[in-house]
Amino acid sequence: MKIVVACDSFKGSLSAVEACTAIADGLLRAGFAGEIVTLPLADGGEGTIAVLGASPRGSYAELLLPDGPVALIESAQSIGLHLPAMQAERVFQRSSASLGAALQAAIRDGHRRLFVALGGTATNDGGLGLLTALGGRFLDEDDVAVTPDLNGLLRLQRAEFPTLHLPACSITLLTDVGSPLLGPLGATHTFGPQKGVEPDRIASVEAAMARFADLCEAAFGKRCRNLPGAGAAGGLGFALQLLGGEVTSGADFVIDRLRLDALLADADWLITGEGRSDRQTLAGKLPLRAAELARVRGCRSALLSGAIDSEAVALLSTHFDRLIPAGHSLPSSSPEAARRLASAADRFARNELP
Repeated sequence: MKIVVACDSFKGSLSAVEACTAIADGLLRAGFAGEIVTLPLADGGEGTIAVLGASPRGSYAELLLPDGPVALIESAQSIGLHLPAMQAERVFQRSSASLGAALQAAIRDGHRRLFVALGGTATNDGGLGLLTALGGRFLDEDDVAVTPDLNGLLRLQRAEFPTLHLPACSITLLTDVGSPLLGPLGATHTFGPQKGVEPDRIASVEAAMARFADLCEAAFGKRCRNLPGAGAAGGLGFALQLLGGEVTSGADFVIDRLRLDALLADADWLITGEGRSDRQTLAGKLPLRAAELARVRGCRSALLSGAIDSEAVALLSTHFDRLIPAGHSLPSSSPEAARRLASAADRFARNELP
């Protein structure tokens, strides 16, 4: 018997490598004597550079694809929600400007093919910070430059793009968020509260985001607000699509690059997982994409997550052969989180495997 353990990171608790290792340890502890293959994965969020084995180059990494090298920029490394510097500030002071600086660094080094992983970000500024870093000018009603953050977005009245420091290049956006910029499924309504936008501020932030979109789209002569992925990363998907970026599934990119399909060809079980599984998992998150691939290969799949939303169990069960919650939620302590994952894998092996 062969088991492939292919998990995303368990945000706030374990990296993808640590999660896969803990599950493998649990299988062995149960006495499983077959083949275990671990394949840490990512979906465009935290850990994407690590699992792809890209070479660090300061604020970005270099990844060698079959048709040549690309610059891979992981947004979570500079503006990730897990970063202490981001957690120390309210969402209104957080800026995406450092992501613009990372783009500039890659371009200065000669890269003209840029891949930007958009998951796990802490900002909700629509990309105002990023566009400011690239040369955009954003002014208030007194023609004074606004701060490159959500506070600045709320004061914005005029946008100018005299010079954009972005030569001709291709930009690929790795995300599994298909949301538009605005509306009930958009950046602010869907993800703003997770980042600290209070319920009574959502309407004003949404209005400011719409004004920002009006100004930017008029300047660029294109309409991007309703494109899939425009609402990713607090609106960074919108700003980067204004610059010509094209959205692709982060999960599919990583899965294809690491050849999960080949590993599943002769496997009996896939064990995949994430920190918390709910209805959003079914919107194209990594565990779902991995399970769909397993089904094509005739391989059964188990979802082993830190927590599984009880309201999503029925829907998740239509895509996974087994659901295995490691608890109500995982602790931030990595050793304790690893112990719980190992215990869940141990139970699975004793109950399901010969």
